[in-house]
Amino acid sequence: MEQGEAYLDIVWRQFKKNRSALISLWMLAPLFLIAIFAPAIASNQPLVFYDGDQRLFPWLRWLFNPAEPIDFVFNMMMLGSVPWMFWQGVANYLRKRRGMPGRRRLGWAIVELFIITAILIAVFSHPDVRPKNKYKTRTFAQEQHQSSETKSGVYVLIPLGPREQDLEAMNKAPIFIRENADEWTESNDGFPHFLGTDDTGRDVLVQMIYGTRISMTIGFLAVGLYVTIGVIIGATAGYFGGKIDMFISRIIEIVLLFPSFFLILTLVALIGPSIYIIMFVIGITSWPSIARLIRGEVLRQRAIEYTDAARALGVSHFRVIFRHILPNALSPALVAAPFGIANAIIIEAGLSLLGFGVRPPTPSWGTLLLLGSSNYSYWWFIVFPSIAIFVTVTVFNLIGSGLRDAMDPRLRS
Repeated sequence: MEQGEAYLDIVWRQFKKNRSALISLWMLAPLFLIAIFAPAIASNQPLVFYDGDQRLFPWLRWLFNPAEPIDFVFNMMMLGSVPWMFWQGVANYLRKRRGMPGRRRLGWAIVELFIITAILIAVFSHPDVRPKNKYKTRTFAQEQHQSSETKSGVYVLIPLGPREQDLEAMNKAPIFIRENADEWTESNDGFPHFLGTDDTGRDVLVQMIYGTRISMTIGFLAVGLYVTIGVIIGATAGYFGGKIDMFISRIIEIVLLFPSFFLILTLVALIGPSIYIIMFVIGITSWPSIARLIRGEVLRQRAIEYTDAARALGVSHFRVIFRHILPNALSPALVAAPFGIANAIIIEAGLSLLGFGVRPPTPSWGTLLLLGSSNYSYWWFIVFPSIAIFVTVTVFNLIGSGLRDAMDPRLRS
């Protein structure tokens, strides 16, 4: 150990020695980029549409008025990335001159991206500020096909929308493309469907891209919720002990009796399918495991002299717990979080496969699996979402294993 080296620096140094975990960590970057920049990859809204003498920007207006609230959050993150990149060019240079480590600079960059996103969401959530989508009912691709001399548009890489249907191209296999131009009804009909189409003619590749948003959201928000609950409750039980510890321990045992999967099925049957129900139930039923881990670690930290010294100096219980004990007791929660994200993604896919998950036509990996389960001859509904789920879950599991090995000296080689 180098002199003056912080604990997180030690963990990061050990984590980098695990090649599979480090590669998995870097693989998260393209997953997040696909989720954030999905409209810049696939959209049936033209970036610029020349309507005679007028120049319209339908794609930009759609970003502020998507069909799903989750899409709005990711769209604001994509818009916020523009000023964020300019700011990081300056901030990274200044922080580097001050000698700030690269890991810490990266951490600040991520935090600042979320701050900018939160500001944009707060501003444009107001109906008087949000630009109205006055082109909502227009089909630009069809207009361009019918009046190609006076109307034209510039589209993104894949000119197909996640909800765009083509009833004449249903259940088509991968690499399907219309060969007869006389049968085209829209200007983007000649674009190939690389991963095929579903039962309503929607492009599978586009649904896979937008489905990344659903999986990432459920994984991170559900785990963030139950980790927060588990840390607070576990720290309270471990620090105060006695009757409080006994009462909280009994609550933990009661909550552990409720299997989250079947509780979600029950609520969905009563209320209806919703992504928010899935995130909420996973959050309120999975915290006991984190709480027990944190409780044990806080009990161990409470017996160390620095805790007695802090209390002797008159430091409040709140400050002792959250300022002194928890920073040294969070290792179990940090290790469990990646495994929890992987588990939440699997739960969402399983619920969607049973028809209790995300409501169609919202794109989701699980809803594609549901289409394949009704007819196995449509193999592309099963293969491609399964590969995406397998890769994503494996990435998070390997990161969790790497953190566990890096934080536990007994597991280091």
